[in-house]
Amino acid sequence: MAENFYYVEGNSSVKNLVKTLVTEITQNAGIYNWELVYPAAITDIGALTDGVTVNLITDESTTSLVQTKYNVGGANDKCILKANTSTGKSFYLKIDRLMADLSQAEKQALLDFKELHSYFNGVGTSHRTDAEVLEVMAGVSPKWSKSGDYDVYVSAKTKSNAINNIVMQIGTELNAAGDDLVIDKDYVHRLAWYRKVQPNIKDFLPVQYWINVTKDSINLILRGDPSADVAPYSNYLTSYAYIGALKPIEDSATTDDIYNFGITTSSDVEPPYSQSYGERTATGITDICMVANKIGLPYQPHYPAFYATNPFMDKCNVEGSRWNHKKHQFSDITLVHPVDMERGKMINVLAGDASSIYDMDKLAYKKDTTDEEYYKKFKITAPYHFLNNSANVNYCVAIRCYKATQ
Repeated sequence: MAENFYYVEGNSSVKNLVKTLVTEITQNAGIYNWELVYPAAITDIGALTDGVTVNLITDESTTSLVQTKYNVGGANDKCILKANTSTGKSFYLKIDRLMADLSQAEKQALLDFKELHSYFNGVGTSHRTDAEVLEVMAGVSPKWSKSGDYDVYVSAKTKSNAINNIVMQIGTELNAAGDDLVIDKDYVHRLAWYRKVQPNIKDFLPVQYWINVTKDSINLILRGDPSADVAPYSNYLTSYAYIGALKPIEDSATTDDIYNFGITTSSDVEPPYSQSYGERTATGITDICMVANKIGLPYQPHYPAFYATNPFMDKCNVEGSRWNHKKHQFSDITLVHPVDMERGKMINVLAGDASSIYDMDKLAYKKDTTDEEYYKKFKITAPYHFLNNSANVNYCVAIRCYKATQ
């Protein structure tokens, strides 16, 4: 049995997650290493950025009743990896942890701040200064009653790095400075391990990961720690990402090398339907985004095809097949483009029925033969992922692992 890939599972805090994953991919993977091209060293990933002073007052008004200036720090998690694939081509993967999203309450607080500048004085409309609005929102104004929420407004204005997601991009070219990809900067693929995170949970939040790496591909599972969640445990997510090339289908007529690199991630929020590269621009979340199709149209969506049962079947399976030694049916995932049709197969990952198998259960393929392979099963619980556009949305993925893995 040849285990010609690198596999590892572990955990990290959100603060160190990007650095940990990059260390696994570019150092610990041995002969399967991808190359770190930005920044110059792994130790630079996650470096604290200079604190920025945020002044809540923009009109030069003053108040001694509430705090109006806050120092906001952050971490620079932006990095770029280079894959030198087995076909002799090079592709790039960018990873970053951007500013956290605003909650609905924070969005409302921003609107409240704006609207509270105007009020009716009994005769007409009068105007409050920024300082007076902050006093009203904090409930400390000697002239007006409390309205709005000062603390939530401060939270909205002092956001730092996200603690429930990272974003990824793929490309074929670096910019002149070598610190970014030549790609629409807003065209990103979000990978999330949590939905709503409690305000007092910071970037110490633990995240589990399972990953296999070859020169051509990465399969990555991320799961936010359920310990930070409470019943009914609907906030923590199991998410999946695939980054890399495809292996050819059995009867390929031509070699797929120039544009053979893709990505799919799993998101907690609906993906933006970008038209950066035309009406059929991939989301890279509810489909698999390839660098280009056969004749060069960029960032094209491809969809998974695999053996599947009827998703509406009245199913009650608790043990696998009663006819076939309690085996479970899993199959390769072939990617299909709406125009090019079948293109190739994802590497070191299978799709199959998620019932009667627990996450992290190990599946053996061709056991006790020279072709023996082992896989670990995971049900993707992030609401937006590539199996949403498959023959059976109830299916799961199984990524290849070592035989000796528990």
